[in-house]
Amino acid sequence: MKIIGLTGGSGAGKSTVAHALHAMGAGWVDADAVYHMLCRENRGMLDELRAAFGDVLDGNGALDRTRLAPIVFAAPERLALLNQLTIPYIREASRQAFERCAKDGCPFILYDAPTLFQSGADSLCNGGVIGVIASREIRIARVMERDGLSREHAAARIDAQPDDGFYRLRCRWIIENGSTLEAAERQCAALFHQLYP
Repeated sequence: MKIIGLTGGSGAGKSTVAHALHAMGAGWVDADAVYHMLCRENRGMLDELRAAFGDVLDGNGALDRTRLAPIVFAAPERLALLNQLTIPYIREASRQAFERCAKDGCPFILYDAPTLFQSGADSLCNGGVIGVIASREIRIARVMERDGLSREHAAARIDAQPDDGFYRLRCRWIIENGSTLEAAERQCAALFHQLYP
């Protein structure tokens, strides 16, 4: 079972790359989607979060991230505790998703995670990591349009994240997603045939 990491900063176009490779036959496990599922359904993780952070569940027993955010972002040690509690659950649920993709006969599986290296999840990727990059200005414009943010807020979000050099240094492959959709798709097709000749 070949697991290929997929990562990149906000607005780089990671989802575009994931969709293109998935359409060609790659399996696709989205770490954010796994986390959101756990926040709704995993009683063990939710009980640990409530014990650590207090009243952070909604009326349905799911995590209320609007209650949790000001608590964990107020102090670095609280954010570290959140990661310490949740990452083992995310890793286990991701492994289960990999197994499902493998049973479906996918030639390889993308593990799509924006903080792949920062969370240590690159250790799950036995086939290398794809980094998706785009210029700062393009990323700002995409984040403004996608999330309805002002230029100032979009730029602040992007500037708080690793730059292109971070991904160039750590990733086996780089997709430059700064021009047209067709150009990105051509790079994805070439990469797919390299990964699954």
